[in-house]
Amino acid sequence: MSDAPDVEQLDAPPPISAELRAKILSDPNVAKIAAELEMDLDEFVNTVGYYLNNPGVEPAFLVVSDENLRKMGVNPPTAEAIEANVRASVEAIKAGQAPSGFDEPRKKAVELTAPAGKPVQANPDPELEDTVKQGRNPLKP
Repeated sequence: MSDAPDVEQLDAPPPISAELRAKILSDPNVAKIAAELEMDLDEFVNTVGYYLNNPGVEPAFLVVSDENLRKMGVNPPTAEAIEANVRASVEAIKAGQAPSGFDEPRKKAVELTAPAGKPVQANPDPELEDTVKQGRNPLKP
């Protein structure tokens, strides 16, 4: 088992070393990201440092009560809204897994139901053959 503290029991990430703090803060985007997430810069840096020091730890899934969500200015979704979202997600997944029309095997263009008839017998006309030969090569008699 890891020596890392249990994240579920922490109110905030533990402080990190001064060297790691300086390394994280050397990136100019860190302050922008913390501001975008509306987090205190020190808390954000400690969080990033915690995950750098403990790469096997998964981010925590936090459950917030409806009352606390309202205090944060967020209206909690109703059970019906959650159910509708789950159903829509399932339908979207199903639609993405459905085969397209291009996957169907091609059908024969023409299908003969009766056996084929007798082959056509040619009855050559000798005069026509002579005329055709003369037309192809007019120099030969």
